[in-house]
Amino acid sequence: MKEDWVMIYASTEYFKAKIVEDILKQNGIESHILEKGDSAIPSVGEVTLYAPRDKAAQAIEILKKAELIEVEE
Repeated sequence: MKEDWVMIYASTEYFKAKIVEDILKQNGIESHILEKGDSAIPSVGEVTLYAPRDKAAQAIEILKKAELIEVEE
């Protein structure tokens, strides 16, 4: 992973992370998916999405508005 990138999204379903990545790309924010599959069962595990630290807050706001992540109250 590139230095100074932070995790902004996690899911157990790859397609959801891909949707989030596409939405961020449409908004001009670069991001990368990292799959952490189980070694015995590759389809089981967590998928995380990372964005540059200086764009993370903007990315999170976009995802909140798109209702892809929960808003903390």
